[in-house]
Amino acid sequence: MFQNHLLTEKIQELTYNLAINLWWVFAILALLFFWLTLKLFRSKAMMQARLEKQNEIFEDFANLDKTQDMENFILRYVRSLGAEGGALYLRRGEIFILQAKMPDTIPWDTRLYPKDVGAKEKRGAYHVEYLLSPQEDVVLVIYSKEQLDLEEYEGFLKTMLAHYAQTLSLYKGRHMAKVTDASKSLLSNVMKLQYGTETFLKFVVSLLLKAEGATGVILKNKEKPGKQAIFKSPKDGKYSKIFYIRNTPYILELYTRLPLPKEKIAELGAFLDLAGSYFENVKANSKMVVNYINFLKLSNRALELQSRYFANHSEKVRIVSVEIAKNLFLDEKLIDTIALGAELHDIGMVGKIEQFLDSGDIKGKDLDLIRYHPIVGSVIVEPIDNVYSIVPIIRYHHERYDGSGYPYGLSGEEIPLEAQIVALAEYYVGITSPRAYRKAKSHEEAIEDIQKQRDKLVASSVIDAFLESHEGIAKKLQLLDIK
Repeated sequence: MFQNHLLTEKIQELTYNLAINLWWVFAILALLFFWLTLKLFRSKAMMQARLEKQNEIFEDFANLDKTQDMENFILRYVRSLGAEGGALYLRRGEIFILQAKMPDTIPWDTRLYPKDVGAKEKRGAYHVEYLLSPQEDVVLVIYSKEQLDLEEYEGFLKTMLAHYAQTLSLYKGRHMAKVTDASKSLLSNVMKLQYGTETFLKFVVSLLLKAEGATGVILKNKEKPGKQAIFKSPKDGKYSKIFYIRNTPYILELYTRLPLPKEKIAELGAFLDLAGSYFENVKANSKMVVNYINFLKLSNRALELQSRYFANHSEKVRIVSVEIAKNLFLDEKLIDTIALGAELHDIGMVGKIEQFLDSGDIKGKDLDLIRYHPIVGSVIVEPIDNVYSIVPIIRYHHERYDGSGYPYGLSGEEIPLEAQIVALAEYYVGITSPRAYRKAKSHEEAIEDIQKQRDKLVASSVIDAFLESHEGIAKKLQLLDIK
């Protein structure tokens, strides 16, 4: 017992001496423990704050409903991560086309090929990284001076890209519904303003008057024997031909000074049959389709001949449109469609519209007719849309990227690329051609003007495609004027 008590005292004495002499060690250990605890708490607090910040960012992003706002948001977010800039590309067939960029000082490519979309690369002073959306329809390109570690943010960025791509897809569906609803009232108004209650066949008759130089045209309805529409008095016509329009109760009497050749009668018969069928399924090699297209082209040329300012207008728009489409590397079939759509883009300028084409002061109902001509034109070409899909081109070629166009006021990606191409082509041809109310701009002035139209008239990518070969385009149009 005594020895145990002595041992206990010795241990207590030793412990006391250690505590007195090594107190600073215990203090350091205590401080170290406190520091580690504080650091762990701070790290957890910072992580929590960062997650809350990310959550706020994505909540803000989720509330955006315009694709342009989404583009700006994504690009600003990329720069907040330390990048010098970012750019968004949308898939168009086999390539990706530049859609949005920030800032302009970086030499962004106007298009990318799938083989060029790598994980990481070095380009000059920049590190370049590519990020594909889950469906591979959007590419985000990131430029940075220092190598960025984006693994922590890759999921966030891909989520943004997926939402952006989905919104674009929804917009297309939404704008189609919007167009369908608007068409019902707008088209009805067009018919009333121009021709009354008779619809599509009235347009057909208007085309016949131009292309055939008829001296008289009468449209009768078998179901209403007492009713007939006289478009032009037949008194000057020595010869007449009656056409029964398939799938309709209508009979067309055409009067001419000279007898119609058999080939012309067959061509007109096929043309009227297709007009009457309207939604009839026809094959691409159908003679009726060929006749219909040729007739529309002829009618369009006849319309342009009535104006001293519109000679070769459609052919010029076609030439420019094809060059833009080639520079966008679109496939040949789509380029052919764009070429036809460009040539017939103003086919809706029929009826009363042609009477004031050269006027510089158009107001009231006459202005409404001008604004409705894309709808009229889309109705005229709809019978062949299942073979040559040019309805969207004709219907939307006066819409503007910033939403200021007509007849529907669409904006951004709601406007099909083909229609944007023709819109830019017509704009260039228009401002470089004289009008009754202004002089023509020079090619150089037009280029300067078009540079200012980025994301206003059409998307920047379409303007970039035009500028790639603008000198060659100008030369081709000059040759056409010489001819």
